[in-house]
Amino acid sequence: MKIRIILLIIVTSVLVLQCKHDTLPLPNIPEDEPRIVGDEYIQLNHKFDRASGYDFDAPGDIYLGADNFLYIADTGNDRIVMLDLGGGIMGYSQFIPHPEAITQNDSLALLIVNKTNKVYKIDLVKYDHNIGQAPVEVVFEQSSEPTRQFTGISVHNGFEYYVTVVDSTVSPVLSQIYDFYGNNVWKGPLPLYANGSGLFSALIPTGITSLREQYLDISSRENTLGFIFCQSGSYPPANLFNYYKVQFITTVLFEGQEVLAPKTDLSGTPEEEYLYYYDKFYLPEDVALDYGGNIFVVDAGSPDGVRLPGFYRFGPTGQQQQAVVGFGSGDYQFKNPKGIAVTRNTDNQTVYISDTGNNRILQFKLSRDL
Repeated sequence: MKIRIILLIIVTSVLVLQCKHDTLPLPNIPEDEPRIVGDEYIQLNHKFDRASGYDFDAPGDIYLGADNFLYIADTGNDRIVMLDLGGGIMGYSQFIPHPEAITQNDSLALLIVNKTNKVYKIDLVKYDHNIGQAPVEVVFEQSSEPTRQFTGISVHNGFEYYVTVVDSTVSPVLSQIYDFYGNNVWKGPLPLYANGSGLFSALIPTGITSLREQYLDISSRENTLGFIFCQSGSYPPANLFNYYKVQFITTVLFEGQEVLAPKTDLSGTPEEEYLYYYDKFYLPEDVALDYGGNIFVVDAGSPDGVRLPGFYRFGPTGQQQQAVVGFGSGDYQFKNPKGIAVTRNTDNQTVYISDTGNNRILQFKLSRDL
């Protein structure tokens, strides 16, 4: 099946924004005393947790915008929290029920989904980046399908966006990726195989990141339909399984048009060191990219802690470079983490993890001095 693309040239001029915010209590920020464990990751001492003055409740997705602010889907508190890169609280959104995933388009508007059949929008520029003043708008609702759950969202080509979709009321189960125009008009589902066991098929998708995210805050944009998505890959009621729980979907030219196709060369020897190894993940929840084409995956692990939660970094060829995993609430430990964001420049890179079960955000520095 082919997807025909009308290429749009979008010239975007982003103005320097002066942020105006209400005065908010500052969290306690201890001095960082990093220590090196395992590979090249150093956990910073500054945790965004209750001990430091934050009050996250089951934070889900974490997103680093082109405006260099962090946005947290504070699921249990029904809001989006806006932070600077050091963890300073810049503001809280108005009420949005149980937000799960966030993205940002080229006009710096946030788009959000929350496991309902709706897409929400927060227009930050219109309100001088004062997130507390900006209303939360419903810009799309699939009224004809009230049981659809939108689980992930990512902008591509500037303003268009993808949404991952699950509906367990459909037999055996509906697992799709929707595509939308920039004006929030639904194009329809992408042509992935329904409930297949191999590449280019979705089974309970949990998150998505377009290849645009690799170059989000520099002038050279990746103008493509390509994306990476993650999924549980398991639906026991219908005995359905897909071992490619993280899939890289690229594009190829067919008769002069850009067509979606799976990237198949992310395996190697030994196979357990590569992204496409069948037993690499238990429940991958989110994916991020950096300038170098490195792929970051956060895995929630198993509920019993047997399959350890944490995050992984893979090179552009799919080979694993580092991993930080561990179950618990201490340093280098996680409980049901659901979100990951990275500063895209690989020099002095920071990885942010939404450690959902521990109600906190963790920071890790990438060190090349080992």
